Amino acid sequence: MAFRTMAPMLLLCACVFPCLLSAQTHYAQVLKDVEANNPVLLAAQKRAEAQQTAAHVGALLPNPEVEAAYYWGDPASVGVRWDLGISQSFEMPSVMVRRARLRNLQEQAADLDYKVIRNATLLEAQLTCADLIYYRTLSLIYSRRCEAAIRIAELYQRRYAAGDCSILEYNRAQMNLADVQNRAAETDLQGDLAVHDLHRLVGVENYPFRQSEYEEVAVESSFESWYGQLEMLNPSLRLLDNQAKAAHYQLQLSRAQWLPEMSVGYASENVVGETFRGVKVGLTLPLWSQQRAVKASRLAEAAATEELASQRVEWFSRLRCMFHRHETLRRNVHNLKEAFQRCNSIELLDKALDAGEISLEQYLLEADYYYSIEIQLWDTAHELEQLHLHLFSITL
Repeated sequence: MAFRTMAPMLLLCACVFPCLLSAQTHYAQVLKDVEANNPVLLAAQKRAEAQQTAAHVGALLPNPEVEAAYYWGDPASVGVRWDLGISQSFEMPSVMVRRARLRNLQEQAADLDYKVIRNATLLEAQLTCADLIYYRTLSLIYSRRCEAAIRIAELYQRRYAAGDCSILEYNRAQMNLADVQNRAAETDLQGDLAVHDLHRLVGVENYPFRQSEYEEVAVESSFESWYGQLEMLNPSLRLLDNQAKAAHYQLQLSRAQWLPEMSVGYASENVVGETFRGVKVGLTLPLWSQQRAVKASRLAEAAATEELASQRVEWFSRLRCMFHRHETLRRNVHNLKEAFQRCNSIELLDKALDAGEISLEQYLLEADYYYSIEIQLWDTAHELEQLHLHLFSITL
């Protein structure tokens, strides 16, 4: 989006934080396609462009005024008279300067409104990609469990037919199969919903997304230095800062509007045999229209300043909690992955069950434990990915 006021901030981001912006953007191709095709973003872009144009409507001087009058005398021997007047009114320079500043802030606000919507849409797309990878992985896990459950159900069906197991063991194997198939179906359904959400966000049917693993995530060890880099990029805070500045300039404008408005023009008066021409000067005195305007503007400025301060504190606190949670989850994922790879004994359990060394109950108990650890690993990895995407969403 080639907005005029957006370019300096983008240039600053690219120069000051090149590593931050390039290293932390996950699912870059998806985001590129979303930005190019998403109908919500396209509509927001058009609306922002319209708001930018509207901000400069009325930026020139007020329309000139033309007055004409024609009089006929009574009695008719008096003759006729006609008058002509052309005048142009203008505000004091201090008022014009403050109006220009407010127009610039309104133009910037249109950019920031679009930026907020854009970030929210791109974050939603990233989170949908993270969900899709998560459900695809769970689907593979449950697919393996279904294969094992089917094999066990068939095994105990043969054993029951041969009289080598009880009806309770047979029923337990069948119930285990039904439970695993139900979980697999639910996971597949959630995955299909994530696929449809991604298609909606990209704006393309049958959009291909083949990524199956999460990218490596890392942040700086110091929250304060990391936060200092990101604060100026937050579009919501920048929008509130814009509103606070606009309220400040509106207060200055309200004070300056107590100055009179001047008008200068040409006047002509014509009667029978006589013509008068000259310059006319007028003043518009704001005696009533500006009543309580300064007080209202002062209250609006105070409210906008307080809102900015409170949101900055809230965002800082929320981001700090997310930052430390992110580091904890990253360690948990690393530890769970190492433990699972080192201690996975599913194959040994299968062999022990086939050899009759353990009972079905023991097998299912141990297998459920290992599968639950694997699912817990991906649950934690999924939460870590979501947290990471939230932390870096303002750099999109």
